[in-house]
Amino acid sequence: MVLDDTRHLVLRALEGSGADVEVVELENIGTGSDSRRAAAAMAARGDVGAVLVFGGDGTNRDVAKGWPGAPVVPLAVGTNNVFPITIEPTIGGLAAGLVASGAVALDAVAFRAKQIRVVADDPETDGPVVDAALVDVVLVDADFIGSRAVWHVEDLRAAVFAIAEPASIGLSSIGAVLSPIDRRDAGGVAVWMGHGGAVVRAPIAPGTFDDVGIADHRLVGLDDPIVFEGPGVLAFDGERDHVLHPGARAEVRLHLDGPWVIDPVEAMAIAVADQHFTSSTVA
Repeated sequence: MVLDDTRHLVLRALEGSGADVEVVELENIGTGSDSRRAAAAMAARGDVGAVLVFGGDGTNRDVAKGWPGAPVVPLAVGTNNVFPITIEPTIGGLAAGLVASGAVALDAVAFRAKQIRVVADDPETDGPVVDAALVDVVLVDADFIGSRAVWHVEDLRAAVFAIAEPASIGLSSIGAVLSPIDRRDAGGVAVWMGHGGAVVRAPIAPGTFDDVGIADHRLVGLDDPIVFEGPGVLAFDGERDHVLHPGARAEVRLHLDGPWVIDPVEAMAIAVADQHFTSSTVA
């Protein structure tokens, strides 16, 4: 199954391949809801063994919202690429095929990703807002969403990072300088920006380093609550999504219930060891 895109790039790439392709029958509107609805449709099928996700942190977040336990090979072709894997797409596709076909067992080559779940007050609705991120949730000093991307470090107030790896680019690099968190670690790091502590220099965007003042930080365990208080705007995986009004609160917790992330290197190693690519010859 494939999700068609507004430029039909996937279908054009498949022309002449002879592949038997089923297109997800959804109206394509060119937003993250396309990925969410397509992932939900694949989950409903019950027979999709692996999902190739072409995109960055935001696209993978959308897929996880549509199918929280999706078995994914996330290929890094987005703006923010902390969650996805940087690997040649041919190998990524081959790994997905090995798992989907049953040649390699999912539980032998995949790990469960973390999710940061947020329950936030919302005076404009009857109940709280519930949302999630795969990499980070950040409280930004603002009173409206405006531009969705977060670029100005002077606006940062607090953050919870599920992934904070030293070789990453983006907001999570702030956490990585203070306390590195591997994507497979059972926990994360909470950071409060401001004065009174260290000043860290981090690669916030490609080719761009910024100095960020740190008031405090600490390690966060699974289901360990961190509370953000408004006013401000909550950004999920680098994009502003929810206004936290004055006096409103958001409870942020880490959970081990995200997508199953397939490791292409491990999948290929098992396939080679099992001689999946070797055929016998007859003299």
